[in-house]
Amino acid sequence: MKVILDSTAIFHLYYHYNKMNNVFKENGVTEMAITRINYLEILSGAAGNAKLEVKKYLQQYPVIELNTAAASVANNLAIKYQVGSKQKLDFLIASIAIANKVPLLTENSKDFTACKGLKLLPYKISSWL
Repeated sequence: MKVILDSTAIFHLYYHYNKMNNVFKENGVTEMAITRINYLEILSGAAGNAKLEVKKYLQQYPVIELNTAAASVANNLAIKYQVGSKQKLDFLIASIAIANKVPLLTENSKDFTACKGLKLLPYKISSWL
């Protein structure tokens, strides 16, 4: 099954590959993608000397863009629901997942409560770390 990785899942995959590999097996994940929003969020947050390494790491994942269909989903959700300031990027990531009919693998399900129609694949490894 193809999934979109939430930003936290991308970090967990980088730092805790074996634990995330178990999560993938448990959920039947065979293909992973990220969104342009995740890509930019992680790249912009990297320290200057780490940006090239981060960019190289992220390039291994297909990037799903915020296209017209995702923008339409985001528009409809924005009209119906209020999103907190901390969830604005998550809201866009969710819109891309909904528009592409791809589940979102996340450890932070609560960040996506306003995103009706989103299929979440929650996992928990932070307690293992």
